Amino acid sequence: MKRFLLFIPFMMIIALSASAYDGETNFTHNRATFSGMLTSSDCWQLEISYHYMFCKYLGIGGGAGILKNYFVDGYASGRDWNIDSDDEKPQHLYLHPSIVLRSPSLHIKQTRWGLYAEPGAILTIPYTNVSIRQYNHWPAWDLTHASTKHGQWFGTDIRLGLYIDIGPGSISFGYTWSNFDIYSQYRHLSYRGTSFSEFYPSKPSMHGAILSISGNF
Repeated sequence: MKRFLLFIPFMMIIALSASAYDGETNFTHNRATFSGMLTSSDCWQLEISYHYMFCKYLGIGGGAGILKNYFVDGYASGRDWNIDSDDEKPQHLYLHPSIVLRSPSLHIKQTRWGLYAEPGAILTIPYTNVSIRQYNHWPAWDLTHASTKHGQWFGTDIRLGLYIDIGPGSISFGYTWSNFDIYSQYRHLSYRGTSFSEFYPSKPSMHGAILSISGNF
């Protein structure tokens, strides 16, 4: 992670220096992006974002998205109760303010290839509420709830990769890392004296692959 942080000011220097030599006349300041990610926390992310590009190499903005587990090894349960199946996999809506840094590009036929970095933050709602099925007379059950205001709701991340510009649009792919723990809030839940921490692991960081499609307008 320290090497990633050292990479950011290096990219910013390149971006600001290269902007002085921007010879293209079709540059636009508005950039919209749709991104998809798969991470090591058995989690997928979908995000839509907007950045105002001060030049071709530097932009500031943010996005909104959802991240959700697609697999959990077990679920919270106890005597005569269990977490509802719709809530057993943690998910979060989030905001993602970030900075886009792009290197000067290499022209290959009708495309332009370069490197990019996007440091940012993940901000979620500091509250989680889940439904619990309470079996008083099996198979009949009543629905109740468990909630918490504790757990991680803020994290940092960085995305690094390769971009390919094709006309007014671009495709980028690469690596993503974050210190956001998707299970953190669930581990602070409890019901009838049973803590959910024994069912949901600690994941102090997650990393994975990212694919994005962008358009300039």
